[in-house]
Amino acid sequence: MLVFALIPLAVAGGGCALPLAAVAVPAAAGAPVAADNLGGGRTESFWVARYDDVVQAAFTAADKLSLDIEADDVGDDRAFLRFTDLQGMTLNLTIERRSDTVTRVVFNVGWAGSSGFARLVGRQIAEDLNTANAFAVDWELGGEGKTP
Repeated sequence: MLVFALIPLAVAGGGCALPLAAVAVPAAAGAPVAADNLGGGRTESFWVARYDDVVQAAFTAADKLSLDIEADDVGDDRAFLRFTDLQGMTLNLTIERRSDTVTRVVFNVGWAGSSGFARLVGRQIAEDLNTANAFAVDWELGGEGKTP
């Protein structure tokens, strides 16, 4: 049975900030992610998962959603990825290692981009991390650490 965790992802569009939106993410366990709207089509999120796992999940999400990878600059502590769909809609992801178990992801669709596109990709990344059992904690278990 799938449990649905809410992951807040918000992006601004058309010059006006949209209210924080919640995305239901199907998961076997709670997805430990916190996010906030930065404005200008950008959402900042923090994931309780290792940097390498989040980067891999982003690539897996792009593959599963049949998105083109237009930019792929992955370093030891920071990655920049650009995904586009067949119509040319673009999503930029900046992924940063913040600690051994915390990773920051900034979703950027720009002022005129689609917040739904960012939410879809974020949802797929969370699903892939859950499937891989890559989250370091399970908030449904009161934030207890998990053993791999």
